[in-house]
Amino acid sequence: MKRALITGISGFVGRHLHDELLREGWDVFGFDIRPAGENVFVGDLSDREALARALTESQPDAVFHLAGLIKSTDSEMYYRSNQFGTENLLDVMMQTGLRPNVTVASSSAVYGMTTGMKPISEKVALRPVTEYAISKAAQEMISLRYYYAFGLPVTIMRMFNLLGPGQSPDLACSSFARQIALAEMTGQSEIVTGNLDAYRDFVDVRDAARAFLMASDKGVAGEVYNVCSGRAIGIQKCLDEMMSRSQKQLSVRVDPDRIQKNDISVQVGSFRKLHKVTGWSPKISLKQSLSDLLNDWRERVRRGDPPSENKIS
Repeated sequence: MKRALITGISGFVGRHLHDELLREGWDVFGFDIRPAGENVFVGDLSDREALARALTESQPDAVFHLAGLIKSTDSEMYYRSNQFGTENLLDVMMQTGLRPNVTVASSSAVYGMTTGMKPISEKVALRPVTEYAISKAAQEMISLRYYYAFGLPVTIMRMFNLLGPGQSPDLACSSFARQIALAEMTGQSEIVTGNLDAYRDFVDVRDAARAFLMASDKGVAGEVYNVCSGRAIGIQKCLDEMMSRSQKQLSVRVDPDRIQKNDISVQVGSFRKLHKVTGWSPKISLKQSLSDLLNDWRERVRRGDPPSENKIS
């Protein structure tokens, strides 16, 4: 039985990857800042002793590095987590003598301002415009250094905009779903949004989890792969789709304070490279992703669950 170690196992992608690995017969271990069930080592990426313990006790054939920071008011924290946290993980791995396949979660944010509706390939130059994006670009460079300098088999996955059950309300479509679910329960009649004019490439988190597993198995070390749908979809269309499924009539108010500085108007990727190497392509439709996300929020609101922290990639 193959063994996997997932950093950030309690996060959005981590939970779905955990389930995907179990379905494929893997023995799964986790590393997380919070207790998250059986076979999960608790620690921070800055804690080298905790990292060493997790690696030596789990003896993984594959490491899926998902832990990292997405939202923060302190820009320095992005670098502590995404850049230096990744360096700690890989450095400790080298010290233990282990050589598992390492699959690192990056982000399409590293592309920054690109070419409109033309799909972005992995060859496009990086033009990050946010602190988060810069920290993820730095994470990529750190990761690839361990491949080029030490031969550690590292693969980079640039995830585009994820959707699906369990997503944090910090992200647009999940915020819409949460507000709709709350409105159905409380009677409120207004949805508050940010910029609805942007176009994004959405891919279901369950498809992304499958991409991680296939890339770990068939991907080429030292390479970077986009995880995307290859289609640009308007944020307005996503909102309209979910509102069409609402059980009550709702109005929409755009809040200027929710419009992000340096927001990118259009971003769409190409997954041709990943498909060529692994055979991966997205299977879950946008409508299904949005429906599952809305139904998940209905259940979370019914249970009275607090919004989850969006600290895990």
